[in-house]
Amino acid sequence: MHTWFRGCEAIGLLVASLLIFTNPSECAAQMSETAPGVDMRLYDIVESSSPARLESDIRKLVSFGTRNTMSDTVSQSRGIGAARRWIHSEFERISDESEGKLEVSYQYGLVKGQPNSRIKEDTWVVNVLAVQRGTTHPNRYVIMSGDIDSRASDASDGETDAPGANDNASGMAGVLEAARLLTPYTFGSSIIYAGLSGEEQGLHGGR
Repeated sequence: MHTWFRGCEAIGLLVASLLIFTNPSECAAQMSETAPGVDMRLYDIVESSSPARLESDIRKLVSFGTRNTMSDTVSQSRGIGAARRWIHSEFERISDESEGKLEVSYQYGLVKGQPNSRIKEDTWVVNVLAVQRGTTHPNRYVIMSGDIDSRASDASDGETDAPGANDNASGMAGVLEAARLLTPYTFGSSIIYAGLSGEEQGLHGGR
């Protein structure tokens, strides 16, 4: 199975969730006369997805060498710091192309180090979030997330190359592609596109 296929599959699930939880009256306006109950936006969104873009994003994430939670946070080309800054910049670019529809931010959490854990020293776990506000239920959310971090055999090893194409650059690429596909549209509920960190050390970012 191609790595990018997982991203496509995740996008399809997100779109289906959005159309289920969106404002019923808004959804009704998009219904097909020939296929009652079918929101025709679904077909346009899915048709617009690009395996080439997904592959490009996966290759970009792989190019950071390792995205381990304990890897370099200062370098512009290697480590989890460079990866999350690139993801943040992509969300901002997508927002700029959609007239500022995304609220892009970092979310910080300090994990205290413990000698017998996968995080030996105090470490900042940093998520990247982009929120697309809904028009009628802005406090009701559909979330699509992917893990930014990767790991070698030792989950605490921040030096060894750990490209993580399928775990989980493919999922993160799916999140970015979903943001590109959905920002041209308006939905009743809000969407959170999230890049989570610290997954390999105990799902810290997801908490």
